[in-house]
Amino acid sequence: MKKHRNIAFIVIFMMILYGCATDYKAASDKPRFTGFHVYQEHDRICAFYEVNNINEYKKLVPSIFRMPERPLCRVMVLDFYEMVEGPPYLESAIAILVNYRKTPTDEWKLGWYTLLMRVTTIEALGGRPGVFPWGYPKVLRKVTLERPEDQYIGASYSENGKREEFRLILDVKKTPLSSDEKKFLDFVSPLGNVNIKDGKLITFGAWNVSAYNMEKVNPGRWKVRFGTCSIEFPKDPQNYLHRLDIGNFVTGYWCKTRHRFSNKPQ
Repeated sequence: MKKHRNIAFIVIFMMILYGCATDYKAASDKPRFTGFHVYQEHDRICAFYEVNNINEYKKLVPSIFRMPERPLCRVMVLDFYEMVEGPPYLESAIAILVNYRKTPTDEWKLGWYTLLMRVTTIEALGGRPGVFPWGYPKVLRKVTLERPEDQYIGASYSENGKREEFRLILDVKKTPLSSDEKKFLDFVSPLGNVNIKDGKLITFGAWNVSAYNMEKVNPGRWKVRFGTCSIEFPKDPQNYLHRLDIGNFVTGYWCKTRHRFSNKPQ
């Protein structure tokens, strides 16, 4: 009889335990994988916008950087669905263009400084909240990327996973890129990311091929579709897109990349 009571107690305890399981964002969650992520295939949507609120832009540029001649905002949603090492995950990011230099004697260069980054696994987060590997401001959140016919829809969600921080919609266009779009892509394609970690700059490389030429250069590695992007976001004073008052859409694309790599700083 005592044995049966013990078993019943254990069953009830386990039911209570599972009923009170911690949220997926809890710091107590342990990563299943702690090594470097190695990627095999992913796709993304990427859109570039002009910025109307230049004063707010200046506030968001850290003092170690300088304002660029042309303030720009880049919004992306990525799906790393095929991995060599590490579990698949999705990511959303908002970045602004800045001028930087590694040493006082270097020339100023342009790079993308990330204001916001959301990832869907604790492994991509860096193992635990607050780590910020390589300076990226990663937070564990819900991110989605849908692919209906001739359209790509990426969404980044707030902490409760119900309210959207932004929704980026790319409608594939059949017409060729304009000369202005090609010039712009020639300008931004070589620009990498730049972060601050423990007061030091960390830089990452970028493609050495303009986005509109990638599929021509290596069709087995890249597939690209261009389109027009609309974006939705709440009028929240904490929302970066609202604070920047992003303006005219410049250009945007969907890109699938099949290439083994590990995202490490230069």
